[in-house]
Amino acid sequence: GGWPAQEPRPPNWNCSHAARARHHGAIAAAPLLTEAAADVITGAFRNRWRTLLSFDDVVAAVVGACEEAAVLASTYFVLTSDHGYQLGELNLPMDKRHVYDWDTRVPFVVAGPGIAAGSSFTQPA
Repeated sequence: GGWPAQEPRPPNWNCSHAARARHHGAIAAAPLLTEAAADVITGAFRNRWRTLLSFDDVVAAVVGACEEAAVLASTYFVLTSDHGYQLGELNLPMDKRHVYDWDTRVPFVVAGPGIAAGSSFTQPA
């Protein structure tokens, strides 16, 4: 992986009052993010990306060790994580206590023997 050209800005990032009007009062009334708040959010995103890049290195080292030990073909890898903080979505600078997909869904990845690459499931087996 590499460094992204720019941090993601989804459509609900620092959005207008009209775009938030259908949400609960605290979000509907939130002001637009200031330039200073946007700079803090950018810094937080970059720190997350640095962490992710270092995690890629750790995963590569573990996979390499499994290859060297000749156990890769019988090893399952399970990766999960916290969902992290919102970074400007619905004008929330850094928060995660709301009932939105980005606050409730977490990544969960499993790889190993018998699991087809690219498999996706919406519910547990």
